[in-house]
Amino acid sequence: MRTKMIAGNLVAVLIAGLVSYFVVSSQLEATFLGQVDASIAQDHQLLDQQWRLAGLELADQAREQATEDDTLDVFTALDESDTRSRAFHRATEIVDWFGRRNRSSRGAAELVVITDDDGHVIARSQDRNRMHGEDLTDSLTTLEAVLENGGTAVDVWEFNSGQEKILQTAIAAIVDPTSGQPMGAVVVGYDVSNGMASRMGELLGRDVAFVHGEAVYSSSLEGDGVDQLRSVLFGAQQGTTTAALAPEGTTSDAWPAEMGEQQWAGVIGPISHSPSAQVALVALGNRTEEAAKASPATMILIMTGVGSVLVVIFGFLLAGSFLKPVELMEEGVLAVINGRTDLRLDIESAELGGLAYRINQLLNVFTGTPEADDDGRISSPPGAWAGAPSTPEAPAAPATPSGGEVDDAELAETLAAEPEAAYFSRIFTEYVAAKEAVGENVSNVTEEKFIKRLQANEKSLVKKHGCRMVRFQVHTLGTQVNLRPVIIR
Repeated sequence: MRTKMIAGNLVAVLIAGLVSYFVVSSQLEATFLGQVDASIAQDHQLLDQQWRLAGLELADQAREQATEDDTLDVFTALDESDTRSRAFHRATEIVDWFGRRNRSSRGAAELVVITDDDGHVIARSQDRNRMHGEDLTDSLTTLEAVLENGGTAVDVWEFNSGQEKILQTAIAAIVDPTSGQPMGAVVVGYDVSNGMASRMGELLGRDVAFVHGEAVYSSSLEGDGVDQLRSVLFGAQQGTTTAALAPEGTTSDAWPAEMGEQQWAGVIGPISHSPSAQVALVALGNRTEEAAKASPATMILIMTGVGSVLVVIFGFLLAGSFLKPVELMEEGVLAVINGRTDLRLDIESAELGGLAYRINQLLNVFTGTPEADDDGRISSPPGAWAGAPSTPEAPAAPATPSGGEVDDAELAETLAAEPEAAYFSRIFTEYVAAKEAVGENVSNVTEEKFIKRLQANEKSLVKKHGCRMVRFQVHTLGTQVNLRPVIIR
């Protein structure tokens, strides 16, 4: 019984918990994955816009430096050597200026170059002589337009300085204040580094990669992520990668990818403001990490486990509170059946105490044992000897008639004067005789048990009425024989 109660509740809790977990977990996971798949294309557009805004900001800063007097002074030198020296020092100062200006984000520029009006390098930062005289219009196609028309431009520069680098580049014309004609240009380049990719991706919570040629130039990925991405881009996604890197590149639709043990969604497309180099921007969303956001649903499993433990503990306690009294009642009834007809159930239980009391009443009926009510009046079950059970082992139970106690001073004085031994012997004899007179079998009546029960009832009534003594009279009403208490003050 106990096991069935606990098992039933436990199964109910487990079913409710597990079903809730799988439903909530699957719905949350589907929601998060759907958000990645639906937003990755838009995220690619936002990242490209971020790239364009960064380029325009860089161009505006380059224009500011190109109009400084120190920059104009480069072209007022008397000879070529002095011009080169001035250009070198001014380029170095501009690098430092960008470092101070962009300390919290970009940092110092990777390279600053000052050119003449033909696009030839006068000098660059870091090295006074390196690149001197080199024509940059071949590698920076937008430089020629800036030198012709003035203004600024944003481009991507494939810069080869022993180690090929991809630079986000801003070009600003150095304009003669007298003639208004460009005298040269300031070229500022920032490496498209892993740091740049990470900063771009942080704003949207995505990973970013830049692809050039047949390599992943930089990315925000860690560890083996770069090699795994390259395998995807130049493997399963070769077609979309080629299309993105073409001169008239196209942006792909969202595609799934498995990189290591994680699932990803990605989009690749040509980067804006890069006429001089074919560079593609990749936006990546980690579907595995997004699905992991549904992990709070595991709290349902934890609470299901806690609930299961509580069900077991509470089940044992609850089953014990019900089953122990039931077992006691079962054992008591069995003992009565086996001959202990004097046994009565003593169950202290709010739930089953009433049932035990009724079972005791039923046993009294079957065994012919009289009962005392709340007023101490003793009644005999119909057809039974009031005061004794049907077997010799049961204690006698003298009965009180429905009329209640007798409070007669003269009768009380007479009964009180009677010796106790003589009184008990007489009342027993009269009681047995009265029972026989109404046709009841009293062969199992014992004087000893009769007297004990009589004494117990006397004590109860003395306590109730606060009197000195209680003695009984045999009273016959029809076929009912009862004992009527007499109050002795």
